[in-house]
Parts: sequence; C-alpha cells; structure tokens
Amino acid sequence: MALSFDAFLQQAWADHADQPDAVAARLRTETSSPQSAEQLAALVRFVVHLCGEHLGAFDDGRGRLEALAGHPLADASVQSALRVGIASLTLAETDSADRGGFSLEELIRSEAAAAAIGLGRGQTERAMALLHTARERLAALPDAHAAVHRPLAVACNNMAWELHDRGSARSAADTTAMLDIAAASKVHWAQAGTWLEVERADYGLALCHLSAGLPDLAASFAAQCLAACTQNDAPPCEHFSAHEASARAQHARGDQAARARSVAAAEAAFAKLPASDQDASRKTLTALQALPR
Repeated sequence: MALSFDAFLQQAWADHADQPDAVAARLRTETSSPQSAEQLAALVRFVVHLCGEHLGAFDDGRGRLEALAGHPLADASVQSALRVGIASLTLAETDSADRGGFSLEELIRSEAAAAAIGLGRGQTERAMALLHTARERLAALPDAHAAVHRPLAVACNNMAWELHDRGSARSAADTTAMLDIAAASKVHWAQAGTWLEVERADYGLALCHLSAGLPDLAASFAAQCLAACTQNDAPPCEHFSAHEASARAQHARGDQAARARSVAAAEAAFAKLPASDQDASRKTLTALQALPR
C-alpha cells in the first residue's frame, strides 16, 4: 500500500542523513504525489536540502526543481519556492546567482538556505558571509512579518547545531559564530514561531554554551527552557530535554546536588514518554545517569 505523501516525506526526512543516495533515488520512483501546494512546497525544500547539503548534487537538484515548475499544483507560492531553491543551490555552489526580480523576502530566503547548505558542505566562511548578508537585509526591516523571520530562524538553528556537533574540531571563530547564530535563532523564532520554538532555541543555547565551556550561561538558558515548559504545560519530551540540559550544565558547574535533582526530574519525565519516544531518548537518559558524581 502506497504511503500518503506526508508519510512518505516524513520517512524521507528520517532516512536522508544516513541514506542520502537511496532517498534521492526513492524520490524518482515513489508513486506518492503531493496533493496540495503546501505539500509541493515542502517537497521543494526537501530537494534543496538533500541535493545541496547532503549530496552536493547541485545540477541534479536544479533539474529536479525545474521539472516541478510545470506541476499542476505549482501556484505562485510554489513558483517562489522553486525560484528561491534554484538560486540557493547556485549560491551555495558558486557564490553567485541571478536573482533579478526577487522580492526582499526571496533574497533573504535564498541566502539563508544557501548558507545552511554551505556550512553543511564545509564552506564555513562562505556560509557565514551569506548568513550575515541575509541578517543585514532583515535588520533593515524593523516591521518584517513572520514569513521573513522564519527562514533565518531555521537556518540559524541548523547552522548552530552543525557547529555544535563539530565539538573539539571547532575553531575559536566557529565557536563565536555558533553562539551568535544560536542567539539569533531565538530572536527570529520569537517573531516567526511559538513558545515551543523559543523554548527549543533556549535548549540549543544551553548546549551550545556548554560546548563553548560556559556552564553558568548554559545553566541559565536551561532554566529558561524549563520555565517555558512549566508555563506552557509542555509535553514530557520537552521537559525531558530541559532537564537534560540542566543536568549537563549543573554537572559542568560542579553542582552535583543540582545535577542529581535534574537527572531525577529527567527520569520522571522519561517515564511519561510514549514507548517510541522512550526508545529515542533512552541513550540520552543513560548518558545522564552515567555522569560522574
């Protein structure tokens, strides 16, 4: 039985990091088709991410996008996504793209997406320059609406985690950039998202500051993350992450009593998770329980 398009795309996102070539092939053979313009736009964004950041297959990505231009569901919003996607791939590949006729929002979206692709491909300097340009454009629009903030919120979030995950291989300049764009992600999510995205940005800020060797600031952001969970009656998975960040930060600060309280709270949140979420979070809980005392 064929998957619904949403289920198909969700599975593609789940598989793409470990199996990018197989997922790229699946996109060509899968019979499930978008049933709305929103689904088609989501496919466009996925193609840009997969072919750009993971495969570096820029020509293939552009070809796939060009083929979608004639799709019957390709309304004005999808055509905009296609223009932006093609320009993003070209910017990431060559640092230059024809963007004549682009709106300011499209310029920002293309630069944000190209920056994320570039960082994922190891082109840190180019990526940061593109992100800087996009952020400068947005700064000139004090009344920018959520749709303009969102691509930068996503790009800053993804790029901060990319730099975080480099760990000891990260340079001092990379660490400075990581903290800057993690903070920018929270600023943009405050305009483009809900309390949930802002809370997750605080989680990211906590772990980024911890990775940068700043445990006191990490503990402060973890506390903000937990406060948002409490104030908004967040689901157990969000509480679990907040307590995880707090436990790691308190351990790094040397406050073992606070660490123990946070680990116990994480265990309590873990017990409330559905079985599938427990499977995904078990390794994290085990690591918390193994922190030296």
